[in-house]
Amino acid sequence: MSYQKISVNLSDEVMQALKAMVERDNVTMTEAIRRAISTQKFLDDAQRSGQRILLEDPESKDVQRIVFR
Repeated sequence: MSYQKISVNLSDEVMQALKAMVERDNVTMTEAIRRAISTQKFLDDAQRSGQRILLEDPESKDVQRIVFR
């Protein structure tokens, strides 16, 4: 597998979120970005194929449908 090096500009808010993910999951920034991209692709593919993405509150059992645009 070959790799590409990229440079991105992130807002302070996004950078803070990335740092929080890195600390919480004890991973590198590169790995946190890979996970975020993989998750986005998974959700996007599911939605594009007609599947619904739902979040359920474990206590109240309320369900919300999530729609990505």
